[in-house]
Amino acid sequence: MSAPQRREGILDAALEEFSMNGYHETSLEGVADRAGISKALIYEHFSSKRELHEALLSRYDREVLDRVIAAIATAHPLEDRLKATAEAFFGFVEENREPWRLIVRNPGVTGVDESVGQNQKDMAQAIASVLVPDAPPEMMTSPEAGRFELEMIAQQMLGAWRGVAIWWDDHRDVPRERLVQAIMNVGWMGLERLSQGEMWEG
Repeated sequence: MSAPQRREGILDAALEEFSMNGYHETSLEGVADRAGISKALIYEHFSSKRELHEALLSRYDREVLDRVIAAIATAHPLEDRLKATAEAFFGFVEENREPWRLIVRNPGVTGVDESVGQNQKDMAQAIASVLVPDAPPEMMTSPEAGRFELEMIAQQMLGAWRGVAIWWDDHRDVPRERLVQAIMNVGWMGLERLSQGEMWEG
């Protein structure tokens, strides 16, 4: 087996271990046993458990972000862009249950925390870009103010999507289409009114 193939085999085994046990309870011994190799061989590719975990995050963070960006680029108008983005997000979750658990588990470890947080920031910025063309003028008083407002909305949306996806893990009989419908019922109805210039007056 070549070195790149061995590395991928270690990552596959680590994915199962981290997804099943969480960060703290996973050991390199367990990963080695699952991969059918020695622990020493893992150290030829990764210097620590943290480095191994971050390599996994990088592998799947990029995939879900690429899916979301591709969906944004191919759908118009706003309603269709929002639906396509939600479908891309939940499509990734449905097809990658174990990687999804890895991404959403925040183990509270310096460095790993930062990687999980960066993923959420990148996703929120991608979702915010969906909203830019239809943002009401009242919100876009300046580029900086508009970006700030849209990122807050995107963070709210992403938090809701992640919450629904976590709930979905315990309700796998629910089809993906139902989740997208639920997201559109709340997210689109609010965004449609916002894009028409309606804002809560308090």
